[in-house]
Amino acid sequence: MSEPFTLRWKIDRPYIEAGKTEDVFVLATIEPNSAVLGSGSTSLPVHILLLVDVSASMDFLVRFDPNAQNLGEGLTEGRQAQQVISEVPSRREMACTVVERLAQRLQPTDMLTIVAYDDMGYLLAEGIAPNDTAAVADALKKLGKVGGGGSNLSHGVDVVRLVMSRLNDGPRTRKLVLLTDGEDDDPDSALADARKLSSEFNLPIVAFGTGECKVSFLTEVAKTTLAGAFNDIRHETEAEQFFHQVLTGQKNVQATNVALKLWLSPDLQVRELYRTRPEILFVGDLAPDEQNLVTLRLEQMERGKAYEFLFRCTLPLRGAGQRLRLAKASLSYDLPGQGKRDLIQEANIVVTYTAAPDQARERSGDVLRVLNRAEVQRQVLFLQTKIDALRRGEKNPRDATIVANMLKALIAKFEQFGDQVMINLYRSMQDEFTKSGAISQSMLNRSLAASSRADEMIVAQDIDF
Repeated sequence: MSEPFTLRWKIDRPYIEAGKTEDVFVLATIEPNSAVLGSGSTSLPVHILLLVDVSASMDFLVRFDPNAQNLGEGLTEGRQAQQVISEVPSRREMACTVVERLAQRLQPTDMLTIVAYDDMGYLLAEGIAPNDTAAVADALKKLGKVGGGGSNLSHGVDVVRLVMSRLNDGPRTRKLVLLTDGEDDDPDSALADARKLSSEFNLPIVAFGTGECKVSFLTEVAKTTLAGAFNDIRHETEAEQFFHQVLTGQKNVQATNVALKLWLSPDLQVRELYRTRPEILFVGDLAPDEQNLVTLRLEQMERGKAYEFLFRCTLPLRGAGQRLRLAKASLSYDLPGQGKRDLIQEANIVVTYTAAPDQARERSGDVLRVLNRAEVQRQVLFLQTKIDALRRGEKNPRDATIVANMLKALIAKFEQFGDQVMINLYRSMQDEFTKSGAISQSMLNRSLAASSRADEMIVAQDIDF
């Protein structure tokens, strides 16, 4: 009997030289089987939770407007800021517009929750029907006026947790969409609370940053679950596009309560983990529990999308001809549209040791291509930490050299990819760093957001609702 999904794996080095300790990269791929799942447009109802930053800095313009009329200076969250009149919307105005249009696209069976936060949390709409125009209008009116203080994501998360604890939203699929400029008074607490919220309610978070935000902070928020994502909004037209993509993806959800479990050999040393599809996300080092088990929570899988994870491990010594089971992979999920629960698929990930030098030199081009793309994001995140240190005046003489060498290496990597757009971006960053010893946050944001894009994969049953 055919399974709803295929669970495949590849290793960058299929054969390991006997008597040596080697590092290998394992790529695990989950793909939908259209013959079993079908390709119809039937979709599950959704519950979209919008968490909107309404701190004072959200009243800044979405982007620079050279024609803005200057009304004088003032203080915003303790910093000097220009007060202006402009045809370019503020970040808050953009948020109101996007929320209004999102509500118009939802179906009567869907559900909408709107929460705002600055240094307090505000519940503006709790589980309302999107065709309740009076409730939507009231929430939008409040969204345009509340707040204006400091910024503490934890307070917004607390309100979302309260909503989730008392609201019955079944059988809807859930997603939390965060819109913020990335400024936060206590980012460590914000991340800890976001992780707790995600684990308690299996709630994926999509984080959108506006203006000169720290995309590196948004990546941390996004990876509180492995169904999360992030992006950088540089223009108000992008905001509606990104929100539409989120809604389209949520309407395409077929599998829920999704987890990929890896029972790892106790002889392995496991290292960094990447989610490489649908978007690239550097997760961090694998952390097996006492039973050598790692659980990767995908939460949801969409129609027509492939899902991939890439991790590195160090293998033990073995003799020629021996085989080692690196891991047993177990994929568990529900198919609520078909009324099926607790489905499981399993696969063993195995490597073979060889005494033949030619075999030991074999490499998987597929895995290496994925690895090269995935490593870019990790390098840009590291680049952000070095630039932040230089901005704080932490004068480590080696940091400037490290940044210069990283920019050179990234240019070479994109030359290898044949990506002229990114080559030009990194050359601009290189020129800026050579002249000023710094790199603008907007350039870093663009490079980090671009690093989340995986190579296109055409899947036969890829559709939108």
